[in-house]
Amino acid sequence: MIAISAATSIGQQNSRRLSWGWRVSLSVTLLMAGLVIAPQQISTRLWQREDAWGVDQALVRETLAPAIQANRYLQRIVIHHEGKQFPATVHYTLDPGLQDAAKAAFEQQGGPDYGVFAALDPDSGRILALVSHRREADNDQNLALRASYPAASVFKIVTAAAAVDLGQASAATELPFNGKTTSLYRRNVLHHRDTKWTRRLPLKTAFAKSVNTVFGRLGLYSVGGTALADYASRFGFGQALDTDLALEPSVTGLDPADDWSVVETAAGYTRTTTLSPVHGALLAASAANGGHLLPATLVDTIVDDNGLIIYDRGNLGGQAIISPHTAAEIRTMLRETVQAGSARSSFSGFFRGAMAQVEVGGKTGSLSGLDPQGRYDWFVGYARAGPKKLAFAALCINRDFWYVKSAFVARKAIEHYFGTVD
Repeated sequence: MIAISAATSIGQQNSRRLSWGWRVSLSVTLLMAGLVIAPQQISTRLWQREDAWGVDQALVRETLAPAIQANRYLQRIVIHHEGKQFPATVHYTLDPGLQDAAKAAFEQQGGPDYGVFAALDPDSGRILALVSHRREADNDQNLALRASYPAASVFKIVTAAAAVDLGQASAATELPFNGKTTSLYRRNVLHHRDTKWTRRLPLKTAFAKSVNTVFGRLGLYSVGGTALADYASRFGFGQALDTDLALEPSVTGLDPADDWSVVETAAGYTRTTTLSPVHGALLAASAANGGHLLPATLVDTIVDDNGLIIYDRGNLGGQAIISPHTAAEIRTMLRETVQAGSARSSFSGFFRGAMAQVEVGGKTGSLSGLDPQGRYDWFVGYARAGPKKLAFAALCINRDFWYVKSAFVARKAIEHYFGTVD
């Protein structure tokens, strides 16, 4: 029988990458002909840690879930294997400096009633930050793992990707609409007629300004309900994501046969489409990494007290969900949001000095929600400078007053991450 039991919770620690090479003096006793063989002589292609120790991603997730859901990150655990106990240390992928930068941003001016920041490396899926904030209560629930939050206009990323991937639009395609940018009325979507008041915007501008009517019409007439449901599934909605976290699945209430359901879902103008912050970071990562949905992992390695790695996340590959061309078009739209759209004011004066060479893109989203009750403010996006990349999702929820905007939290996290010398 194989199990892992928690031993001690002593807080978070920086991720360490351990290799076989430095443990030259360590030997492994194999009960095979009484031989003692040095680790460097064992082929990793023939010897699998999981076979030897029985520690896989599912067991890691099951064991650590209660503590992580309570916003605690266990370092010391005990492996139980074939009647023996092996004390071990968990090494997380978290970046403590990035964690602290996001926490500090939430705490400015009292902070929002609820706040979440999740960030990861878009090329590997390693989770670099997982911050949960509550202003008036004990912070004993990890809000980043929940998927009760309306995705709002963040879902426009999926709608735009579907339209581009299907060859129905590009970032430069001009689309007509009537009415306000924030409204969504049946007559303007289902019975559109060009008039002297009709406006035409490139898709990147409609995305940046979050024009609901454009995306409602795009979803219904260019993508269609069946294809939109397919792309929502590709992006992980309604799916159990590949992760070592006990993560609630994001869902849509989309009925492909109901035109208005397609319209509301495509525009993000519904509470029935929900999103977890970790999943939000993965949506942004798919644009930053060329179109792949990656496994999101928090545990890097588990090492026993003799220095033997008994669990290693390894190099996990992602699943291609959109073409590299589509991913590039989505990045164009995300950058437009920061440069000339709904996040422009939050990044005023940002691209100077040390941040001059940092590319930033994102998508805002706002909607009232009930669990917890309040006004939801999303900023999901990516940043990169040279080979260094970050994908993130920031969420602020306020009942009465705005204290901190999600784009501000993301900005402070980006400034820290790209202002730090590796």
